[in-house]
Amino acid sequence: MLKKVLNINPGSDYKKATGNPKYYKKVSGYQMSMNSASDTLYISPATSLLASLGWKIKKLNRDSEKIQIQFELDEIDFEASIFVFELNQHPKIDYKVVKKVDRFASDIIVTLFLSAPVKSLTDDISSDIKFNVLKRFFYQFESPRFKKATTIDNSNIIETLLFDLRKEITNEFNLINNCFIKFLEKYISFKSMNRNTLDDEGVIIKSIHIE
Repeated sequence: MLKKVLNINPGSDYKKATGNPKYYKKVSGYQMSMNSASDTLYISPATSLLASLGWKIKKLNRDSEKIQIQFELDEIDFEASIFVFELNQHPKIDYKVVKKVDRFASDIIVTLFLSAPVKSLTDDISSDIKFNVLKRFFYQFESPRFKKATTIDNSNIIETLLFDLRKEITNEFNLINNCFIKFLEKYISFKSMNRNTLDDEGVIIKSIHIE
């Protein structure tokens, strides 16, 4: 169970915040859920890294098996589940991706559940990630043939929607995954064993929900 909720300003002096409950009331920023008081020693530098890259972090949960983070980037909402102890053996990160799609009659919310391989990691991280191709995928749902309250889990239909976009979408998620590895290095001193891992399969979309 999560024991502690702190409001931390990514640009604040976290040394001042440690052990000073009054200081927490003065800062604004992201809501973090943590398991132990020791997390306050490195949570601010770790989240400051993502904040400096333009990530709007909404929630961060950590338990014994995984880390879950919710954030907004380039006008798209993401929720990532990272199974830390499996990451080196099975280098992939599961995502829930949500975007509002404007349509003439009524707007819809499209949610993707996908898995993105962690591959070809580099020491450089992008400070301006844009999801131009992922947005092209979402724009397909502007068509009225996609009804509300629909779930698409047929692999053939999903593959048709992905068509020639998979490689570029995989490249976009690889930029995120690279940032996550850097984040984990600061957050839990994670050491990646897959710096040169390649995966030709790319992003796998498991299901699509339309509301």
